[in-house]
Amino acid sequence: MQFEEWDANLKSTCGHYDSVPGPGRRTVNGHFTAFTMCGLDVANLACDIDRIDRTHDGIRRDETEYLFLLLQLSGSTSIEQHGRQATLAQGDFYLLDSTRTATLRYECTPAHILSLHLPRASILLESEGRLRIGEALDAKTAAARRLHRCFRERHSRPDTDPEFLFDLARLAFSTDPGSCDAGMASSSKSRFELAMREMESSLTRPELSLAWLARRVGISERQLQRDFLARGSSFVRLLRDRRLRLAAEIIDVAFRAGRALYITEVALAAGFRDLSNFNRAFRSRFGCTPSEYAVRIPRRQCETGIRALS
Repeated sequence: MQFEEWDANLKSTCGHYDSVPGPGRRTVNGHFTAFTMCGLDVANLACDIDRIDRTHDGIRRDETEYLFLLLQLSGSTSIEQHGRQATLAQGDFYLLDSTRTATLRYECTPAHILSLHLPRASILLESEGRLRIGEALDAKTAAARRLHRCFRERHSRPDTDPEFLFDLARLAFSTDPGSCDAGMASSSKSRFELAMREMESSLTRPELSLAWLARRVGISERQLQRDFLARGSSFVRLLRDRRLRLAAEIIDVAFRAGRALYITEVALAAGFRDLSNFNRAFRSRFGCTPSEYAVRIPRRQCETGIRALS
């Protein structure tokens, strides 16, 4: 397979990830295909390239955010993300965050991977900030075996609700509730990281406010506001953006699974209490109403039936 074709398939399926071939090589010994599983996209890729890079520029260019659930079918992959390194052996799983820079190294040795595209905001919402993103899940664990079974049964159980997969992934990569690192709030960068984790896992909480978040992080409200402003935004703007991203994911997942939704359901599930405010914010963010957004889903190669959103 020509390297340019393989790289184009990677970008069209997974986003702006940059693949790098081996020195002087123009072909890839492998393949790149895609299919759906419970209405979610899955990339099936085999290669012998040098590496795949996720850069800040690639992150800025992609509108949709994912947690890619990687399954190593053969060979190995060395991954660097979020200041951590992990090596996947056959049968291991890994959660790759599309909002972070990363490098996946193959060093021109054959490897075969499946990548299930999990909507990031939906997964983080119920995780309470405790997901082992950037760590390998050993194939021999009970959690990995449950995930393996789900992948094996994708053809015999095509109507599985995607929410089941979400819960399975959360359980597989959950951490000890008491394992929060106290050093996370030792710098502005760490405070902001912890604050965003808390926000993304609490989007539907009615008590979510700057004051509540500051208490969760363990710093003053004024200091937390300064941390947001130092990054060119504010608590209110980022909260609205994250809730709107969640709403878009809810619509996308529901319609891919062939489920009908009401706008009120979407608004409440994303943490909005006022329907008119939700509609205005959604149109401002995505350039269309929630109903119009749903109509666009088939154009993104959705294979499930579409029902009216009202």
